[in-house]
Amino acid sequence: MTYTARAPLPPLNALKAFEVAARHLNLTKAAAELFVTPAAVSRHIKVLEEYLDVTLFIRGNQGLELTEVALHCYPKLSTGFATLADAVAEIRQRTNRRQLTVGMAPSFASKWFIPRMNQFTEMFPDIDLRIISSSDYLESYKGAKHGRDGTDVSIRFGKGSYPDCEVKKMFSVSVTPLCSPTLLDGEFPLDDPENLRHYTLIHDDTLHGGQQDWDTWLEAAGVSAMDTSRGSRFNHVSLALEAAVAGHGVVLTIGALASKDISQGRLIAPFQLSLPLDYNYYLVVDKDKQELTTVNTFVDWIFSEIESEQR
Repeated sequence: MTYTARAPLPPLNALKAFEVAARHLNLTKAAAELFVTPAAVSRHIKVLEEYLDVTLFIRGNQGLELTEVALHCYPKLSTGFATLADAVAEIRQRTNRRQLTVGMAPSFASKWFIPRMNQFTEMFPDIDLRIISSSDYLESYKGAKHGRDGTDVSIRFGKGSYPDCEVKKMFSVSVTPLCSPTLLDGEFPLDDPENLRHYTLIHDDTLHGGQQDWDTWLEAAGVSAMDTSRGSRFNHVSLALEAAVAGHGVVLTIGALASKDISQGRLIAPFQLSLPLDYNYYLVVDKDKQELTTVNTFVDWIFSEIESEQR
């Protein structure tokens, strides 16, 4: 075998900062994923640009754009990091430590999964969970982001089309108004949707496809001439739900994410009308991870949780 010497690699942190920033085209989102500041990401990219003597990003009013050389090398670099992640995952699977990496959106993690996580860890104390939280698991209006992400299993919100993966629908999704029980004692009881005009409307502005808004719900409820531009707006469903729990108004959002708040009496659904979405939650497993014992254990557990809750 003939060995061909290669030029030394740039600092790995700088390469990773470029890969994440190129994927998001946003320094703030890249910093959040890497658990550093945007300034630190910018410094890593500058180090890489100086090391390679190239310009990787064009910084404009609309954010970051990749230069031609960056567009050419980014796919290979992204594949390289995915291969590294797979290699590390395989090493971990071949040792006595049992680790399971699960990807999901921040809203699903905080409102649905974490309140139930202790049940999994109590049942399977030998499995260490590693949770990857990212908005990439929300299918946006621009379409889902596919591809390997280093997880063993992921929970995605979308239409269910994830190539080269085993896909199982977890549950259907609908939106419904929710509020604190304390609002029921007000001057205008929430026994009639018309009385919503006397309350603050809380808007869940989480960016994903299949969104339903207050205008649509009120029309379905037969309510007209209500100003829905007013109220409080949140770009994360967990924040919108916390505002509703605190009694700041009535939120229109995904009821499944509030199931724990509802069962524990922090929130109620004052009206029976719910509007279904054409997006749902899916459990997604890469085909080469389907035989892992930890993956099958997790899949069986999460569907038993869903079945128990639906009963």
